[in-house]
Amino acid sequence: MIDLSPTKLKNIHHFVGGTWQHGYGKAWTKVRKVYLPYNLKGSHWVAIEIHFVNHTVTVYDSYYTATSKLVRLLHPICETLAIVLYNMQFYQASEVEEVQKKGLEMSSFTPFSLCSIADVPQQRDGASCGILTVKFIEHLTAGIPLQTVDPLKMQYYRLKLAIEGLRGEAYV
Repeated sequence: MIDLSPTKLKNIHHFVGGTWQHGYGKAWTKVRKVYLPYNLKGSHWVAIEIHFVNHTVTVYDSYYTATSKLVRLLHPICETLAIVLYNMQFYQASEVEEVQKKGLEMSSFTPFSLCSIADVPQQRDGASCGILTVKFIEHLTAGIPLQTVDPLKMQYYRLKLAIEGLRGEAYV
């Protein structure tokens, strides 16, 4: 388990509650799953899916050789997330019937199961993990198959995201 400082715990409560400072968050109690970018030790980005009904944390990694190390590092997070959500009475507060039902099935906090998806497009260099994480989250939230992400189009994806960011239109 990860020992969280009061400041970090407060930030997590804001994030989960949809009251994060930038105003673009949605309360987790209104959804079945959330997608997050996750950085591994300051050097590698992956997409994370937290599925509240299945009670799973799924890793989508564009550099599969790093996944085994990542899975080891995420195990404490799966337990800590479960404890924080349990203490927040997340499942009781959920507005999603299937999520509330899952909470009733669990007698106490239950760590999330950790999964990794191997069949995702892989980066061809040491610098595309961030943009591929963004593309994975875009595709997953839109229900578009990840196989349509083309690792050969990194320059296009970077330029598109930069233009959207400058216009204030960036999705993620």
